[in-house]
Amino acid sequence: MRTYTVPELTDFAREAFQANGMREQDATQLARSLVIADATGVGTHGLTRLRPYLAQLASGQVNAAPRERVLSESPSAVLVDADRGFGVPVGIRTLDRLMTKATETGIAFGGVTRVAHFGAAGYFTRYAARHGFLAIAMSSTSPSVVPFGGRGPRLGNSPMSFAAPGIEEPELVMDMAQSVSSRGRIKLFQAQGRELPEGWAVDSEGIPTTDPSAALAGGVLASGGHKGTALSLMVEMLASGMTGAHLSKDIRHAGFTSAGLPDLTADVTVGNAYLVLNTAVFGTGAAVRGRATEIAEHVRASAPARGIDRVLAPGDPERERLAHAHEHGVPIEQDTVREFAAIAGELGLNMPNPINDDQAGTHGHRSAETRH
Repeated sequence: MRTYTVPELTDFAREAFQANGMREQDATQLARSLVIADATGVGTHGLTRLRPYLAQLASGQVNAAPRERVLSESPSAVLVDADRGFGVPVGIRTLDRLMTKATETGIAFGGVTRVAHFGAAGYFTRYAARHGFLAIAMSSTSPSVVPFGGRGPRLGNSPMSFAAPGIEEPELVMDMAQSVSSRGRIKLFQAQGRELPEGWAVDSEGIPTTDPSAALAGGVLASGGHKGTALSLMVEMLASGMTGAHLSKDIRHAGFTSAGLPDLTADVTVGNAYLVLNTAVFGTGAAVRGRATEIAEHVRASAPARGIDRVLAPGDPERERLAHAHEHGVPIEQDTVREFAAIAGELGLNMPNPINDDQAGTHGHRSAETRH
């Protein structure tokens, strides 16, 4: 592992994206999202995706400089065509539109169609919560999940996130896929030569497996059985059914976590959906923020079970990791560092400078997530 400051990693990823034709604002936002994913412990959506993203840009599979356009709009809703751009830049712009609408109407729903990879769903909801709004974010995905009682993948893992603004920072931040595990996490197990826990996946014949390679060729199981299956279909309806994007059955896998080489000629666009609620409509914004924190504190005050140090509310682990990352830097796996070196060589970029933990504080606390 090598450790880097959040700004150092963000600048490197931004420069790599710009070298592949992305506009500076979009490149910065996308780079920021990857670094924050690593900083919060969501490594499946972090800088391991940098090289695949660059390959998508270089091949033209993803549009580096999309011309987004509004397809339809009302006082409390908007539908945006992303023109095959990445999900993070268009998603943040869509949230900005929705927060403006919700300030007037109390609630706003937004859809994005023809959009490339979504990214970590929690990045969007934390952004809205920091601005004082409750938010839900979700995306349709390619089939990777075996429906309850079925055999073979037919559902997307349908990531979704919810966050509420608290007294000082976002509270109750939930970010989850509707599967026991994501394919990205299984890919990490494969790279580390580790077996999967039982109950995560089945092979191509529908037989339970702990072999990551067999799981990637087969499918992952829905979280909670029939409950995860139902939630996946709800997300698909909102993200693709409402927006006119490809349904999960027609979405091609982007190739990040599949066996073999990705098909960089495929249309891998999906649909995204966002719901934003203005806390000020429900009494006062301050009162709602106080209740969110009160709910979270009630959970944190629970007596811990034997062997558990303390009880956490949803979002606490990620928030603590992020604070630690700003103070001590972000640890990056050696395989990803080697990819940095290859990218730097190919694009003529300077490598990010690693730090020692005792030097991290001298770099300050500039936040890649809050600079907008």
